[in-house]
Amino acid sequence: MVTTLARKLSKILWFAALFYLGLRLIDPAKFISLHTTQRFALWAEGSVSQENFDDLWVLAWVVCSFLFATVGYLALMWTIRKVRR
Repeated sequence: MVTTLARKLSKILWFAALFYLGLRLIDPAKFISLHTTQRFALWAEGSVSQENFDDLWVLAWVVCSFLFATVGYLALMWTIRKVRR
């Protein structure tokens, strides 16, 4: 029971650490132009203002970090399974 709980907690911590690493490494401002963010703000909100200007960057930042964490987690679990066998 304790071992299972420890494994589940360690998996959650690995995913959280990978997600945090993705947040630190990925910068959407490098691959999303200002023109694209203006068009997204106009499409999503109907107008461009300071409040909704960064919405696309934040959305891309979180989604890319989540994908980074998911792929990293799956690769890590696959590697651990291969090493155990």
